[in-house]
Amino acid sequence: MDTQTSPAAPPQEPTPQRASLATLAFRWLSPAVGLGLFAAAVWVLNQSLREVSYREVRATIHNLPALSLLLAVLATAANYAILCAFDLLAFRYVGRRLTDWKVAVTSFIGYAVANNVGFAIISGTSVRYRFYSRWGLGAEDISRIVVFYTGTFWLGFLVLAGWSLAFDPLPGMKTMLGATTVSLIGWALLITAFSYLVAAGVRREPVKMWKWRIPVPPMRTVAMQYLLSTVDWALAAAVFFVLLPKTQLTFAEFLGAFLAAQLLGLVSHVPGGVGVFEGTMVVLLGQYLSLGQIVSSLVIYRLIYYIIPLAVALLILVVDEVRQRRHHLAKLGSWVGSLSQQLAPRVLGMFLFLCGALLLLSGATPTEPQRLAWIDRNLPLVMVEAGYLIGSVAGVAMLIVSQAVARRLDMAFFLGAASLAVGIGASLLKGADYEEAVLLAGVLAALVVSRPAFDRKADFWAARFSPGWVFGLTAVIGATIWLGFFAFKHVEYSSDLWWRFALRQDAPRALRATMLATILMLAFGVARLLRPAPPQIHLPTDEELRRAEELIRAQPSTVPYLVYLLDKTLLFSEDGRAFLMYAVQGNTWVAMGDPVGDPRSVPGLIRRFFERCDDYGGIPVFYQVGKDRLHQYADFGLTFAKLGEEAFVDLPSFHLDGADRKPFRLVTNRFGRSGMTFRVVPPEEIPALLPQMEEVSHEWMEGKRAAEKGFSLGFFSPAYVLRFPAAVVEQDGRLLAFATVWPGSDGVELSVDLMRYRRDAPRSVMEALMLNLMLWGKAEGYRRFNLGMAPLSGLEVSAVAPAWTRIGSFLFQRGEALYNFQGLRQYKDKFDPAWEPRYLAYPGGLALPRITADVSALIAGGYRAIFRRGRAA
Repeated sequence: MDTQTSPAAPPQEPTPQRASLATLAFRWLSPAVGLGLFAAAVWVLNQSLREVSYREVRATIHNLPALSLLLAVLATAANYAILCAFDLLAFRYVGRRLTDWKVAVTSFIGYAVANNVGFAIISGTSVRYRFYSRWGLGAEDISRIVVFYTGTFWLGFLVLAGWSLAFDPLPGMKTMLGATTVSLIGWALLITAFSYLVAAGVRREPVKMWKWRIPVPPMRTVAMQYLLSTVDWALAAAVFFVLLPKTQLTFAEFLGAFLAAQLLGLVSHVPGGVGVFEGTMVVLLGQYLSLGQIVSSLVIYRLIYYIIPLAVALLILVVDEVRQRRHHLAKLGSWVGSLSQQLAPRVLGMFLFLCGALLLLSGATPTEPQRLAWIDRNLPLVMVEAGYLIGSVAGVAMLIVSQAVARRLDMAFFLGAASLAVGIGASLLKGADYEEAVLLAGVLAALVVSRPAFDRKADFWAARFSPGWVFGLTAVIGATIWLGFFAFKHVEYSSDLWWRFALRQDAPRALRATMLATILMLAFGVARLLRPAPPQIHLPTDEELRRAEELIRAQPSTVPYLVYLLDKTLLFSEDGRAFLMYAVQGNTWVAMGDPVGDPRSVPGLIRRFFERCDDYGGIPVFYQVGKDRLHQYADFGLTFAKLGEEAFVDLPSFHLDGADRKPFRLVTNRFGRSGMTFRVVPPEEIPALLPQMEEVSHEWMEGKRAAEKGFSLGFFSPAYVLRFPAAVVEQDGRLLAFATVWPGSDGVELSVDLMRYRRDAPRSVMEALMLNLMLWGKAEGYRRFNLGMAPLSGLEVSAVAPAWTRIGSFLFQRGEALYNFQGLRQYKDKFDPAWEPRYLAYPGGLALPRITADVSALIAGGYRAIFRRGRAA
C-alpha cells in the first residue's frame, strides 16, 4: 500500500547486480590470507625438509608402534566425548532440556565438520542451529549455547598455554621471543583465564554482550568449564604426543608448541589449519626430533584426529538419510529428518575434494617397492602408465565436482560417482594401491546411498565458485607440485625424464601426472574466466505470470499482487505449487513477503531460494514476512528483526455510528456536500480514465518532489494500473484522486496500492476515499481491509531486547524528522484495526545494517536514486 512516494516511470528491466568492490574484497580477503599462510607454511616445510627424504618419512610411518596408534585413537575418542560434554553443560546453563544423545551426536557432527572446514565458530554454529532449532530452541537460546561452549573452549587454552609459557616454556620460544617476554605472556594468559573465575564469584548481574544480557554461570558450572576445557586441550595434545618417538621432550614443553600451532591454524582459517599447523610444529620441535619423525607423526595425527571423525560424521548423516527415506511416507523414524539431506551432501563434497587431493598427491609419490614385483608379474607397463594419467584426470574431476556435490546438483552426483569409479581403477593400476581404492569405494558407497538428496536440476556451469574453493584448488595443486619435488629431489632433472617409460621410473610418471593435472586445472580456470556471467535475475514471462496468477487466486492475501509490477524475479517450487518473488541489490537477495501457494511446497521452495543465493554468493533475505512461517525460516538458520506491524480492519463490523466515529462522519458529510462523488471503476473501464489518472499521478509526484519507488511499493505504470479496479473521487467529471484497488480472492481481503490526488483537492479527500472504499468493500462481502504496515511500531523493548529493537523503538519515538512513524500509526489506529507483526528474516550476525540499507535502496530504485533524490532535496 503506497502512502508515501511511488515511481514517475516504471523501473527498467533489471540487470544482474554486481557486488560492491568492498564486498568482493571482503569475500576474497580471508581466503587470500589463508592461502598466504598456507604458502608460507609450505615454504617453511620446504626449507626445513631439504635434508629429509621421502623414503625416510615413509619408513617412519611404517615403523610406528601399534600401541601408539591405539593410544592415539583412544585419546581422540575421549577428546570428542569431552567436546560433546561442552554442549551438554551449555544446555544446563541455559536451562533447556533435550535428550542427551541428541545433543551429543549433534555436537560431535558440529566439531567434526568445524575441525576440517575451518571458521570453527561459524561452521560449527551452522550445524548446531540446523539441528537445535528443529527441536524447539530459539535463536537466543542457541546463541547463548554458542557463546557458552566457545568460552569454555578457550578457557582451557588460556590455562594450559599460560601455565606452559610461565613455568615450562619450550626453549625454542625463549630463543625467539626472549625468556622474560615468554614468561610475561604466560602470566597474562593465566590472569585472563582466572579473571573469569573471579568475576563469576563476585558478580551476580548479567553481562551485556552485543544484543543479549548473558547471566553469569554458577560457580559449579564455571568449575566444570575449567575442568572440561583443560582436559579437552590436554587430550588433543596427547593424541599427537603419543605418535612421536620417545625423546627428552616433556609433555609440558610439547604442550606449548602444540597450543601455539593450533592457535595459528585457527587464526588462519585454513581448513583444519592444514600446512600452517604442520609448519609451526616443524619449526618448534626441530631441535628434539628429526624432521622425518615430525612429518610422519603429523601425517598420522591428521588422519586419526581429523579425517576419521569426519568419516564417522558422514556415516551418521548417510545412515540417517537411509532411515529418512525408508520412513518417508510415515514421517517417522528419523531424528534429523530433512536436515540430513542438507548436511550429508556438504560433507560428501568435502570428502570428494579430499579424495581428489589424495589421488593427485599419491600420483606425485613413489610406488611401494614391494608392490612393483606384483605389478611386473600381472600388469603390462602401458596400463601402469595409463593409471597415473587417468588418476590425475579423475583427481581433478573430483576437485571440480566437489563444489557441485555440496550444492546437491543432480549432474554432480553422476559426475562424482563416475570420477570415483575411475579413480578406484586408477589407484589399482598405478601402484596396486588397494588402501586408496577402498577409501574411494567407501565414499562412492556413501554417495550412492545419498542419491535421493541430489535433486537439483541446475546447470553445473552456471553458478559461481566460491573464493575459498578456488584457493583450495590452488593449494592442492601447489601441494602436489611441492610433494613431487620433495619425493624425487634425489632425481636430477633432465628433459628426457618426460619420455622415460619403465616400471621402476616413478619420477617421470609423477612428473607427467602432475603436469597433466596442472594443465587440466588451468584449462578449467581459463574456461571459467572466458565464460559469460549467467544472468541472476530476469523479468517474469507471460507464462510465469499465468502460473503465479493461479496460485494467487488460491489464497486470500493481496500482497502477492506486487508480482505485477514486473520488477522482481519469480522462483517456483519443484512441483510448481508455490512461488516467491525476489530482487537483488548488491550482494543481498531479497524475497518480498512469504512464499505463495501450497504450504507443503514452501520448505522446498525456501531451500531452492537458498541454493540459488549460494550459487551466486548472495545473502538470502525475506522481507515483511508474517509470524506463521518464522519456524520454516529458522530451519534454514535465519534469525529475525521486527519491522513493524500491519493493520487489518474487520469490515463486517466496520461502521460510522457512535461517538468515537464522529470524525469519520464529519469527513463523509463534508464529502457529500462538496459535490464530489466516489465510485469503483472496473478494470475494463480503466483505459478511458487512464489519461486523467496519469495526469493526477504526475501532479502528485511533482508536489511531493519525489521519485518513484518499487519492489514493495507500487509505481505508476499503464500495464500495472490497467490490471486492477480503481477507487476514484470525481467532481464535475474531473478526476481529483484515485487509488488502485487490490481485490483479494474469495472476498477475504481488500486493499489499495497507488494513492494519488491533485494539489487542489480537499485535504480530506484521501480519507474520504478510504472510508467510502471500506463501506463499498463491506457491501461487497469482503471480510477485512489491509491498511498496510506501520514501520517500527510494536517493538517491545526489554532487558534482553536486541540492538535493532532498541534502535527501532528510539526512531519510532524520536524520529519524526526522518519519517512520520507515530503519525502513521495513529492515523491507522483511528480505524480500530487488528495489528499483526511483520519481520525481516536474515542470516544474522553483523550484516543487518548492510541488509537494511540494501533493502531500502531496492525500494527506492537503487543507491543512485537515493543520492539523486538527496541532491534534489
